[in-house]
Amino acid sequence: MNRNASGTKKMTDAELSRKLGQYQRLASRCLAVGLIGVIGGIVSFFAVRDPALRVILVAVLFFGGLCCAIFLGGGARKKLKLLLQEQLGDFFQSELEQVFGPMLDDSELCIDKAFLQSLPLLEGRWEECFVEDNYTAVYRGLPFSAANVRLDHVYRRGAPREGYETCSDTVFLGLVLRCRTRIPAPSPIRGSARTDAEGSGVKTGNAAFDRRFCVTAEQEQDASCLLTPEFLQLIGTLERDAAGKLLGFLWDGEVFSLAMETNYAFASIASHVDLRNLDAARRSYRNSLQAMAELLDLLLTDTVLFAAQDQ
Repeated sequence: MNRNASGTKKMTDAELSRKLGQYQRLASRCLAVGLIGVIGGIVSFFAVRDPALRVILVAVLFFGGLCCAIFLGGGARKKLKLLLQEQLGDFFQSELEQVFGPMLDDSELCIDKAFLQSLPLLEGRWEECFVEDNYTAVYRGLPFSAANVRLDHVYRRGAPREGYETCSDTVFLGLVLRCRTRIPAPSPIRGSARTDAEGSGVKTGNAAFDRRFCVTAEQEQDASCLLTPEFLQLIGTLERDAAGKLLGFLWDGEVFSLAMETNYAFASIASHVDLRNLDAARRSYRNSLQAMAELLDLLLTDTVLFAAQDQ
C-alpha cells in the first residue's frame, strides 16, 4: 500500500482530484446558500409587517444562512485543507525546502500572538489571531520568517432581554514578514498606519510616507538615520510588487518586521484555482513560493541593510 511520510494512504491523482472537487463545490454552495439566507433575513426584517412572522423569517433565514455558511461551509473548508495537507504535504515540504532550504528554529523571528501584539498593527482593535503557513529559513544568506495572518475583532452583540451572541469581524488579512538586518536599530522604531488621534511622530522627509504612517522611536535620530529615502522607496516597491498595503512595521534590534494587507498568500494555493486540476494546484503553490523569493530578492538589493549575512 502506497503511503506518504505521515503514514496516510496515498490517493491516486484521479481520486484526490475528485475528492477535492467535491469539498470545494460543497464549500462554495454552502457560502452561496448562506448569503442568500442572510440577505433574505435582512429583507424580511424590513419588509414584513407582522411581528410574529417577521421573527420567524429572520430566525429561519438569517440565522439559518449564517449556520450554513459558517458551520457547513467552514466544515467543508477544514476537510479540504486537511485532505490537501495529508495528500500533498510531502510535495509542499519538498518545494519549500528546494526554494528556501530547511526550516530553522529561530525564536527571534517567531510569528505568534505575543509578537503580533508587540507589532504596531491595529492595536486594541483585535482579540484573536490565526497564523498559517509559518516558515523560517535562510534565503541567499538572509534569515527570514513569513506567515499568512488573520486578525479578528471579537465582540458581543444583542440586548439583555433577547440575549447576546458572540460575533467576529476580520480586521486584517495578509502577510507578516520578518528579516534580519546588518544594521541594528539603536532603539525600537515603530510605524503604524496614521489616524486622526495620533500625534505627528517622526518626520522622515518623505511627505507621502509621513501622511500614511506615524513613526515613533526613543530618539528621533534613530529613525531618521535608518528610514532613509532609499529604504522608504524600497518599501514602496515591495508594496507594489506584493499588490498590498503596508499597515505597520517594527525595527527592533537586528530584526525588521512588517505587516502587509494583501490577497497574496505565502506557501499556498490561490483560492481561485480549481482543485480538480492538480497540475494547476501544484503550479499555483510553486508560484506563491516564487513570489516570496522575489520579495526577498528585492530586499537584498539594499546591500547596506539586507545584504546576505555571514554564513
